[in-house]
Amino acid sequence: MQKPRRFHELLREARERARQSTEVMGILLNIEEDHYRAIEDGAAFPDNETLRRLCMMLEWNLYDAQRLINNEVAARPGSARAGDEAALRALQSVPLDGTAPPGPGRDSLGARLREVRETTGQLVDIIAMLLGITAEQYRRLEAGEPPGDDLLRRISMVYDWNYLDLLSLLRTEQAHALQPHRIGSPYPGNSVQGLRLKSLVQELESLFASLPERDQQFVLTQLELVRETMRKLRHAS
Repeated sequence: MQKPRRFHELLREARERARQSTEVMGILLNIEEDHYRAIEDGAAFPDNETLRRLCMMLEWNLYDAQRLINNEVAARPGSARAGDEAALRALQSVPLDGTAPPGPGRDSLGARLREVRETTGQLVDIIAMLLGITAEQYRRLEAGEPPGDDLLRRISMVYDWNYLDLLSLLRTEQAHALQPHRIGSPYPGNSVQGLRLKSLVQELESLFASLPERDQQFVLTQLELVRETMRKLRHAS
């Protein structure tokens, strides 16, 4: 009978299958390469934020990953297990009996929308109007139905939430198993230039929200010019 693979073994296999270096993995996860190597070697466990990024990139189920790590720590001898208490505290609590959280999870788009609505006392009809959808469509969002890309962008603008964070949250919600679903590299286009572009886009989004409306319009005009230049370069190549 084949011995079950441990978390760090699954991680190494996924990276090697994607033909990525430990250096690139560290960049993608926003951690030092030595820290990533320690995780892949089984000498350390990822904290909750790093685990979320891993699950998003590899399309692993977050709760299955947390449960696997919890089980590995629980199986260690007492002295070794004591050293992992900090890692366990950094992970969200997940039942060890294999059960999954009911309905849309606490950290889900639906739960966030519901929390804001209940806190502000806004009517469903008003929120739906702001988002350009029907009240019934909005209720389905709170119930866990994933929005399309256009609607997700409207949600990020109306609530002043980071679009990329919402996209990451949805990918985590929709993952179904602790195994990669993608064929080949799970990080298409993540060259050094691609990583710089992603970082720039995130910074632009953060700065954009604090600008006056007139300056926002100016920035959008400049970005549209950049877009047209990129289209011309693509057609010329």
